[in-house]
Amino acid sequence: MANEGNRSFNEYYTDLVSRLRRDYGERRAAENDALRRSLNDVGDGSETETRVIANPPLKIDGIYFYPEQNGKNHRTTKFQLVERGTPVLRRGQSFFLALKTPERRYDRVSDIVRISFNFGPSPSTVKGTQHILKLSTESFPKDTNVWGARIVGSDKNAISVEVLTNGNTYVGIWKCVVETTVENTSQQPLVYKSPDDIYLLFNPWERNDGTYMRDTDLLNEYVLEDQGKIWVGPHGSSRGRHWVFGQFDDSALPLVMIILEKSGLAFSARGNPVLVSRALSKMVNSNDDDGILVGRWDGKYKEGKAPSAWTGSVPILEEYFQSLKPVKYGQCWVFSGVLCTVCRCLGIPARVVSNLVSAHDANSSLTIDTYFNEKNEEMKLDPNNPSGGMDSIWNFHVWNDVWMARPDLPKGYGGWQAIDSTPQETSEGFYQCGPASLEAIRKGQVGFAYDVSFVLAEVNADYVKWREDKGSDFGFKRVNSDKYQ
Repeated sequence: MANEGNRSFNEYYTDLVSRLRRDYGERRAAENDALRRSLNDVGDGSETETRVIANPPLKIDGIYFYPEQNGKNHRTTKFQLVERGTPVLRRGQSFFLALKTPERRYDRVSDIVRISFNFGPSPSTVKGTQHILKLSTESFPKDTNVWGARIVGSDKNAISVEVLTNGNTYVGIWKCVVETTVENTSQQPLVYKSPDDIYLLFNPWERNDGTYMRDTDLLNEYVLEDQGKIWVGPHGSSRGRHWVFGQFDDSALPLVMIILEKSGLAFSARGNPVLVSRALSKMVNSNDDDGILVGRWDGKYKEGKAPSAWTGSVPILEEYFQSLKPVKYGQCWVFSGVLCTVCRCLGIPARVVSNLVSAHDANSSLTIDTYFNEKNEEMKLDPNNPSGGMDSIWNFHVWNDVWMARPDLPKGYGGWQAIDSTPQETSEGFYQCGPASLEAIRKGQVGFAYDVSFVLAEVNADYVKWREDKGSDFGFKRVNSDKYQ
């Protein structure tokens, strides 16, 4: 197969961002005039053969990915990208494409056709970022861990191909290259590089996918539903705010690709929903990597938009996509709404969770501690937290649950996992949180990855009061302990 060559990540990232933003701008400028590709579209118009030979390699001048037809089978027809001709597929499930052959019909005896699917700046078969498939009429491999491709039909103008990806394929943008040659020849192969981006997503309908969920009714809610309510407000006066998640918007998928690149998550980790969801929790806030949203709680919003003014994720995503600068401003329910959007966009089942009387444990003690001097006056310090952070209790807090298997944990800890993009405390040096297994939280397994102790404290910390006591080795004496303030 022709070598694509290695590009530096900076070159790859710059090219990707420029291309996605350019394509997005062109789509928006011609909102309803985008032409859908057809099977008879002209290819790139390049001259690939100038000599007259008896049996030349088969010329490919285009690939049609059947975006709408495949979209129906892959449950992606709601994506606006699909409506405009971009293939959006789910891994672990077969899809169809057509190779356009304008000069002659495919000869199954003499023609050799290989399709390469490439991911990232330096595709490698060893790393799983490149899959090279030789076309034949044989059945798919029995090994479910490998890709397969087979010819399902041909005529004088095209070869119809069915491709099967595996259930742990890396999620993101793939590119397709076709190489053709003939048996027993020294001629150079012909190479066609498709200009189309192929978006490959998690597939929670597929049993071999790490996001697999058996209940299709829940999948309709937690993957395909693009509107809902986010409950906000203190105990006794909590109410549901309508929120438009908008995960199928034209800007959503390209933007998610960009923030995954900015996150620094290795390409080889992008098939793992555990690591992908953790990276997304980091990138929705702006604290570390100039992510999507700036948090603010002091009521001073002149430089941006008040958190209460947002009613959906799409305006936030569009503003960030166009400027690549953090959007001002958000609070917990806004962070949660946007994180829900990007997770559902990638195919990770996600829901919004509101926690009333929510603890913020700043020093991993599993308690919310308040200190008083000998005169019973509250002190603005925490001797157990040398960094200066203070425990607190929010009248409510909002985060997300995502559904996935946890092969990194003992059996029984998969299912719903808590993630949180509101910047509260650092985890492994970044403002990210989760995924924390809800089963681990229920059982108090604070040693399990990721951030189980922090989420456990949010829902079940004791509120402890301490009074200054010079006779104590600690310098304070516990005077009261309760689950509520």
